[in-house]
Amino acid sequence: MSEEKWVCTACPGWGDHEFCAIKTITRDGEIVRTEHIDYQGAEAGEGHICQKGIMSWHQVYADDRLLYPLKRAGERGEGKWKRISWDEALDEIAEKLLDIREKYGAESVTFWNITTSLPPSQGLDSLLGERLNCLWGGTDPLNAYGLDNGPYYSSYFDLGEFYKYMMIDPVKFDGSQYIIVWGGNPVENQQRVAKHIVEAKSRGAKIVDVGLLFDGTAGYADWFIPVKPGSDTALALCMANQIVQRKEYDEPYLIKYTVAPLMVDVESGLYAQPEDGKFYWFDEEAGQMKVAERGQEEYPGKPALEGTYQIDGKDVRPAFQMLKDHLSTYTPEYQESITGVPAHDAVKLGEEYSSHRPAFIVGALGLRYQNQGDAYRAFYLLGMLTGNLGKPCGGVTSEIQPCGFPLLFNNLPIVYPEGRENDKAHYVKQADYFEDVKKGKYKAFLNVSGNPVHNCPNRSRWIEDTFPQMELIVDIDIWMTDTGEYADYVLPACMPFERTELIAAAQYNHIVLQEPAVEPKGEAKDPSYIYRELGCRLGFGKYFEGMEAEDWIAIRLDSQSPFIANIEPKVTVERLKEEKIIRAAVPPVPWDPFLGMKFPTPTGHMEFYSSRLATIGVPMAFYHEPYEVPTLKTEREGTSKFPYQFFSGRQRFFMQSMFTDDPVMAELSGGKPTGRINPVDAKREGIKDGDKCEVFNDRGHCIVEMRIDNAMPPGTIQVWFGWRKRAFEDGGMYSELLVPLGEKDTIDKAAEFWWDCTVADCAVGPLLGGAYSGMAGAWDTIWDCACDIRKIEDSENEEEAE
Repeated sequence: MSEEKWVCTACPGWGDHEFCAIKTITRDGEIVRTEHIDYQGAEAGEGHICQKGIMSWHQVYADDRLLYPLKRAGERGEGKWKRISWDEALDEIAEKLLDIREKYGAESVTFWNITTSLPPSQGLDSLLGERLNCLWGGTDPLNAYGLDNGPYYSSYFDLGEFYKYMMIDPVKFDGSQYIIVWGGNPVENQQRVAKHIVEAKSRGAKIVDVGLLFDGTAGYADWFIPVKPGSDTALALCMANQIVQRKEYDEPYLIKYTVAPLMVDVESGLYAQPEDGKFYWFDEEAGQMKVAERGQEEYPGKPALEGTYQIDGKDVRPAFQMLKDHLSTYTPEYQESITGVPAHDAVKLGEEYSSHRPAFIVGALGLRYQNQGDAYRAFYLLGMLTGNLGKPCGGVTSEIQPCGFPLLFNNLPIVYPEGRENDKAHYVKQADYFEDVKKGKYKAFLNVSGNPVHNCPNRSRWIEDTFPQMELIVDIDIWMTDTGEYADYVLPACMPFERTELIAAAQYNHIVLQEPAVEPKGEAKDPSYIYRELGCRLGFGKYFEGMEAEDWIAIRLDSQSPFIANIEPKVTVERLKEEKIIRAAVPPVPWDPFLGMKFPTPTGHMEFYSSRLATIGVPMAFYHEPYEVPTLKTEREGTSKFPYQFFSGRQRFFMQSMFTDDPVMAELSGGKPTGRINPVDAKREGIKDGDKCEVFNDRGHCIVEMRIDNAMPPGTIQVWFGWRKRAFEDGGMYSELLVPLGEKDTIDKAAEFWWDCTVADCAVGPLLGGAYSGMAGAWDTIWDCACDIRKIEDSENEEEAE
């Protein structure tokens, strides 16, 4: 029997935020299986693999992979292609790009670059695509992409930055007494997170699931609390109000680490300051106003948290008093009218969360509404009031990336070959981008990574408004995607199993080298080839010539980050080739983003009251309705004429659109797109299980078989996320119904301000040297969507009767 060999590979299902590296085992040059990876030291036993990872290697051998460069031979979207050579493709693309630059300017070329599309995230696909853009001077609209904006917004304003708060080590869950999973489904989708939730429960922790659907996590939890779509903030603020009213807050903690004692000018809403970097507080023992330095933790005396005082004839109040007044609206009865959670349940949840410390709120990117930023701010507020932030086994995570210490690689020299100050790329809000598309400002679309026609609402905005304006569309991918179908050239990329990469997204405190398990199929190429050849043809040869994947990786490893620089002996490509996995120079303790309890906010404290956000009238978390609220047939009038909330939920067998082409995974997920409806609504609409139905609104429609399912809350219609357009009947698909990201009226003053504070003021450049720039300037409104439903047979029968 031939000898088996193994290499490390980034799992193609990367976008679930597990960031799994897996073992890929080969025999006689062919992949035979995948297994979980074996980490070292404190992280031993933390390697995992789910059903998607187990099946992922089959994709290498899929019949419908892209294997050769293709040139459009018919109309866009017609599906007619001509196979051409790489030289032909790159020569023609370069010639067209240079011609477009000559006629319209470099800025007329769009570089679409979403880092999770071609795993591993933050890999050479995105880095080299961004390098080319920085040299060329094209436009990057992803700087205004609303995806995951809420967690970043809340941690930026309340805690001072967002990168380090994106990550959490779920080992911290193990000793927690109380865990609220809020808006996520880790039991079905995130192995590492689920493992430590199970561990916490085995040690006596109570697990509560707050969410929309009765999913796998809800079934595992001790208590499931269903909430109406987009109402989560009201429940969280009700919990905060109870804690304040019952005086269960951790007063010493609030004084030391938060803005609680700092005086706010009632009229202006800003902090009262004698000068920059100093703040007023009132000493109850001395009976006088005193001055604190920025970030001061110890106060000589007894800081007042309540009351109204005067400074220069103006009324001032401690930030805590401002909070107390603000929260008074959020009574159990008031939140019930919004969330549907019975008042007594809201009281019980608040009491249990407050009395069980340490406690953890696991906010898992599940609140994709226009009001999501305030929901995550409310979570952080709860953590501040109870003193859970920064405490062992306690905390709040708004983003759910179950990683270790942040490993910062030397990416900037790759992204900015002439220095950051000479970056020629243009970063625009997506709403502005689509407005300018209609005016003819953009003439070429280079899809570095991603599948916007499929995954970015609304499909018609791309096909009808954007692509017709483009004289050139190029797609780089491993499949013929919904985006590729409208391209002029499609270039085949290597799968993770076929190329060398650095698996760099903080792989549980390890640096992992991805090596090819097999030779690339067909003529698929890795990013070092694609961007070297294209860059040379565009006149940037000196920035790409002679560089292979290992050369770029060597640059990335030359990092000054102590977690990398202090590894002994020094980590190199050669050492990684020999060892495959190297533990970073981090202590054997779980990463805590609150380590040190220092915050780069204007006050130097955690800010449940943000003076910056006070300038636009939203200093504290507050509830406001999501973008589109249905007018339910049995309840109050909403903001939309349509009666149902549309929910494009994800399921365990797909990851975004990945795995939809795998026949086994497709079969496990039903074999075709289906919808789900609650029995109460099904009875009202005369729908039986298996009926073919049209789900529709003014933006679009899709036709699916409906399944009657008690897991769906009444008033909600679901169509599974992930299926490609060709899987749907009658030309429609679920993404047509969704509110387009970046629509002008989805960008409220908070999102606009967020953009101004980050990307526009260059406070945040491309995230990690990749494609995101703070993802500011819009809200992720994927679930802010109303719809209606009808049986297809009913309509057909009526036409026949006429």
